[in-house]
Amino acid sequence: MTEAEAALLIVDDNEDNRYTLSQRLARDGYTNVATASNGHEALRLLQSRSFDLILLDIMMPVMNGYEVLEHLKASTKLRHLPVIMISALDEMDSVIKCIELGAEDYLAKPFNRTLLRARIGASLEKKRLRDEVRASLQRLERELDAARTLQLGMLPRVFPACTPEQPVQVYALMEPAREVGGDLYDCFYTSAEIFCFLVGDVSGKGAPAAMFMARTRSLVRMAAELWRQLSLDAVSLARIAEIVNRELCQNNDERMFVTLFLGMLDTRKGALAYVNAGHPVPCLLRVAGDIEQLDGKPEMPLGVRRDAALPKSPHGLATRRYRVRRNRRRDRGDECRRRALYIQAARCGIGRRLQGNTRGDGARGDDGRARLHRLGPERRRRDSAGAALAAGALVTNDRSADGPRRAPPLSCS
Repeated sequence: MTEAEAALLIVDDNEDNRYTLSQRLARDGYTNVATASNGHEALRLLQSRSFDLILLDIMMPVMNGYEVLEHLKASTKLRHLPVIMISALDEMDSVIKCIELGAEDYLAKPFNRTLLRARIGASLEKKRLRDEVRASLQRLERELDAARTLQLGMLPRVFPACTPEQPVQVYALMEPAREVGGDLYDCFYTSAEIFCFLVGDVSGKGAPAAMFMARTRSLVRMAAELWRQLSLDAVSLARIAEIVNRELCQNNDERMFVTLFLGMLDTRKGALAYVNAGHPVPCLLRVAGDIEQLDGKPEMPLGVRRDAALPKSPHGLATRRYRVRRNRRRDRGDECRRRALYIQAARCGIGRRLQGNTRGDGARGDDGRARLHRLGPERRRRDSAGAALAAGALVTNDRSADGPRRAPPLSCS
C-alpha cells in the first residue's frame, strides 16, 4: 500500500487542527484524506466508504473519542481499523484509556512532522499485514469447507434398502470435531448375500487425518472388490486387513495409523465375521434388549508395522464369528432348496458317478471320504448321499495350497 493509495480520516472539532494535519499529510504523499468535525459525522463517513487509518481527537462535542472507539470495536466490520489518538500533552491519562479501549497509537499536539510520518507509516504497515492474514484465513476457511464437503461426500449417505433378500437396515452419521477429521465409516455389499461394513478413526486431527482417512477407505473398497473379482474363494477379512496395513505403511513418514473395525455379515446364514484392528470393542444389541460385548482383544492398528500379521484362527482366518439367530421359516426354505439341488444332481447322473468315489473299498473311495472330511463338520452332518452330491457339485479332485477349488457348472446333457 503506497501513501497515495492509503485512505485516512481526520476527526477533530478544531478546524485549524484539521487543516494543519491535512497539509502535513499532503506533503508526505497522503492525498486521499477526509475530515470530520465530530464522532457522529465520522461514523457516517465510515459507513459510506472504507478507510485505512483514523486520526481521532479525544475531547469533542456531540460524541467524544471514547464513544467513537466503543462503536468501532463493537462493529465486526470496523473493529480491525487502526486508530491513532490526537491529544495534548496534559491528557496522558485519557490517551492510556483510549489505548486500553483498542487504539493503535497516539500523537501529541503540536504535531512533530517526523513522528507523525513514522507512526502513520507503522500503523498502515500493521494494517496491511493484518489484512493479509485475514485474507489468508478466509481463503483457508473456504478451502477447509470445500474439503469438509468432499470428505462427507466420500461417506455413504444413501444406504441399501432393507429387503427380504438383503435384510439389513443401516444408518450412520459423521460430524467432524473440526472442519475435517479422521473418522470414517463405510458399508457395501461384496455380493448379493455378503454385507461389508467398517468403522475407523485415524490418529490426529485436521487435513492430514482426513487424507489418511480417505486413503484407508479407498484401500478397503479396492481390496474387497479385487478379491471378489480375482479369487474363487470367499473374501478373507484377514487378508484384506493385511493388504490395507501394508499399503498404509508405505511412505508413512508422519507415522499415522488408523484403528479399524471391519466386519462382514452373511445375510443368508446369519453369521458375522470381523477383524478388530485396535478399535474399541463394539456391542451387540439383541432383539430382546440385551447388550452383549463382542469377545476378543483388539489387534494392532493398521499402519503401525508393515509386517504385522493378525493371529490365525483354527479356520485359517484372523476373524471371529458370531452366529445371529435366523428365521425358522427361512431355514426350512433353505433345506427345501438343498433337497431340490440333490434331486437335480441325481437326475443328471452325478449321483452314480460319485457313488464310486464314496465307497470305502478302493483308492477312489478313500479320496472321496477325504474330500468330505475337508468340507467341514457342517456338511459331514448331512446324510451320505447328499454329502456326496454336494461334494461332486462344489469341488474337484485336485487341491491347491489355498484350499479346494470350485468346479465349473455341470451340464445335464
